[in-house]
Amino acid sequence: MMHKRLGLGDAKKKRTAEKKPKDTGNDLADLVIKSGAKSLAVVGTAKNVGKTVTMNYLVSELSSRGMTLGLISSGRDGEVIDVLTGEPKPSVVPPSGTWIATAEGVLGEAAMHIEIADVFERTGIFGRIVIGRMVESAPIELVGPPTARELSLIVKNLLAFGADIVLVDGALDRKAAASPQVTDATILSTGAVAGRNIKAIAEEMGFWVWLLSRTEHEDERIRMLARKAVDTETVCLIRRLAEGFTLEPTPYVTVLGREDDILELAEDAVAVIVPGAVTQEFVEAVWSWVEDEEFCVIARDAVSIFVDKKPGLPLCVVDPMRVLAATVNPSSFADVQHDSRELVCEIAEEISRWGHPLPVFDVVSGEKSVKGVSKLVVG
Repeated sequence: MMHKRLGLGDAKKKRTAEKKPKDTGNDLADLVIKSGAKSLAVVGTAKNVGKTVTMNYLVSELSSRGMTLGLISSGRDGEVIDVLTGEPKPSVVPPSGTWIATAEGVLGEAAMHIEIADVFERTGIFGRIVIGRMVESAPIELVGPPTARELSLIVKNLLAFGADIVLVDGALDRKAAASPQVTDATILSTGAVAGRNIKAIAEEMGFWVWLLSRTEHEDERIRMLARKAVDTETVCLIRRLAEGFTLEPTPYVTVLGREDDILELAEDAVAVIVPGAVTQEFVEAVWSWVEDEEFCVIARDAVSIFVDKKPGLPLCVVDPMRVLAATVNPSSFADVQHDSRELVCEIAEEISRWGHPLPVFDVVSGEKSVKGVSKLVVG
């Protein structure tokens, strides 16, 4: 199987002069352009919620507006048959000029349509990750690394080779794609398979938008100490002094199995900073223990928080995410079909009830709701 290889210098020479993306209104692609994001995660709340359809829509619309794209997955995407359900899946078909990162073991016939620019030496299940440029449009399977650190490195490389924006395929079971360490913004996708009815789908979506929209602590002094704390990779406490606050490290690097030990140390503290996973068990332990209603649990970012319901205490982050929009798929492989307009409107209303209004789109039917979020779009 033959493919060409080019270096970073050669790749940059192939870029044309800077292009100003065409702005045509207030659809999802225009919203992405206006955001100024250089990297964007598309994250699904479940399998088969139309995430790949959203990805393909953005690939088509953004490229038609003159943008050079980069594509990568935080797991595996673009396979012809879903490896879990056995159902057909929409293919990822990047246009000519798109930069892609994938595993060499899944290139197959697509290899003849790619100029290889770089190869990462670390080998995974499907071989090494390669970066290349599509010389002509062809279906391709995207396989990427699972960790935020590796994803971030590859995103930076795709931008360096010439991508105007990098789209990262993700999912809530592989949320590294949405980490602020990896991408500038996130689009959250849901669909008919995510709940037994429209109300259930909307309620779940409202919770996820709330969770992924966690903010920094309102007190700047606590924000600064929390940022220092996550860099120590140690669970830390913040205590109030006569003048200001102080940071106190604990002996623990995780809250897993250490809930009671940490809370024994937390007397008179105003916050606990967790550099790793914040679990449901830990949040519930804090809630049953805490007496100060302002006591706050602070995570590194929202993708580090693993809770399935809104807690009764403040939950903040050091690095907030930027959720741009939601997309919906009203149908499922199980022959469930909801009314697109009803689903879009119900999800938009539920998200607003959770306090984080977002534009909601069905990119296939064209239905959308931007009520209450006009500051995010124009037209």
